Amino acid sequence: MIHDIEFYKKVLETSHDEICVIDKNSTIIYCNKSFEENYGIKRDDIIGKNVSYLMESGYATQSPIQKVIDTKSQISLEQETSTGKKLIITATPRFDEDNQIEFIVENCRDITELINIKNKLEDTKKQVKKYKHEVESLYRTTLKQEDNIIMNGSVMKPIMHMANQISKTDVVVLLLGESGTGKSSLARHIHHKSNRSKGPFITINCSTISPHLLESELFGYAPGAFTGANSKGKIGLVELANEGTLFLDEIGELPKDLQVRFLQFIQDKTFTPVGAIREKKVDVRIISATNVNLLEKVHKKKFREDLYYRLNVVQLKLPPLRNRNENLVELIKYYFNKYSRDFNFNKTISPEAIDVISKYNFPGNIRELQNIIQSILITCSFNHITTKDLPNLLFSNMNMDDFYTNNNEYNQGFDVMMDEYEKNIILTTYNKYRSSYKVAKELKISQSRASRLIRKYTSDY
Repeated sequence: MIHDIEFYKKVLETSHDEICVIDKNSTIIYCNKSFEENYGIKRDDIIGKNVSYLMESGYATQSPIQKVIDTKSQISLEQETSTGKKLIITATPRFDEDNQIEFIVENCRDITELINIKNKLEDTKKQVKKYKHEVESLYRTTLKQEDNIIMNGSVMKPIMHMANQISKTDVVVLLLGESGTGKSSLARHIHHKSNRSKGPFITINCSTISPHLLESELFGYAPGAFTGANSKGKIGLVELANEGTLFLDEIGELPKDLQVRFLQFIQDKTFTPVGAIREKKVDVRIISATNVNLLEKVHKKKFREDLYYRLNVVQLKLPPLRNRNENLVELIKYYFNKYSRDFNFNKTISPEAIDVISKYNFPGNIRELQNIIQSILITCSFNHITTKDLPNLLFSNMNMDDFYTNNNEYNQGFDVMMDEYEKNIILTTYNKYRSSYKVAKELKISQSRASRLIRKYTSDY
């Protein structure tokens, strides 16, 4: 369809970008409505004038026209106008049959808002960088304080000495120990003591991610690698850990089919994202941890022997909390004060209550200690916490000689002492057998009486 000249005029007038036409003598012969908005001048006042008029009158800072005429080529430059706008101008020459410039078309785009956004983005990046440094500084200070408490004592001293030694190298480390003994804290300690401390510390728990997703989480995937995948692909945790440390918690739960791929990755630090063709190479340090007997899993053919020896270059075993009695009281006080601040509580705890807590075995180790302290602080309605406010669980394995020797706050009369003595017997027996029938048989009482006493002293029966 052929349109008349009015149609094309409407198109040019509708354009958001400025259109300006200059002849071979640098005279402005056409401009659209956007020109007026950019320069703050009416078209009737500029058409027919030399383009230099804009600079001489202060409407613009520069023009590409003379360069186009001199070079006979397209020129782009940035310009500021009297209205405060910033423009990107692209001037393109149109040639006649003799290859001489017939006229020049300027296309001008207002980039004022883009520059403002760019400046704001730069300011935001600076602020984020500043806050990141502040958070990292605060985190490291807090982490150092907590790690010093967790890793304190004569039992931990040789372990920490070895950890400080190996942190100076990139050797692969395997951390062993029961759940909650502080393996992740020790891994972070090694990272922050190493020359990779300014790099990322990426953690992945091999037991909490679906085996079907673990490979793509670790190694990432290419665009369209599988149904439901992000069309742009995804960077895996391995790549995110580049120039830092990759901490693989619960490595014993790594699926068998992934163990082969991971063995290759540890050997040469290369991997191929799911659905991709090209290999990628990263520079990472590997620290892994487990609470299971990996060597036993190797013997049962549930864990690759070659991968086990790749992971087990240097081994550190963390003892359970029950074997760190010398700093248990210190840990209790630390977490009590820490969570009091976190919850904005102004509470205190009696020495007798601390003593009772310290005599508990903590099968869940430090994680269980943290949970118990938080629970005590939240559930107790009084500002001073005594032994009466402690959960029954803490009395389940308490030695009665210690009970009478150390817990003077119970010495309030025969009835109180007998109730607490009865409570301890029932809780100890019930926690051992978890059956009213067996409790009755052990204590040589009727089952109905055993059931009544268990209901009296526990909340889970």
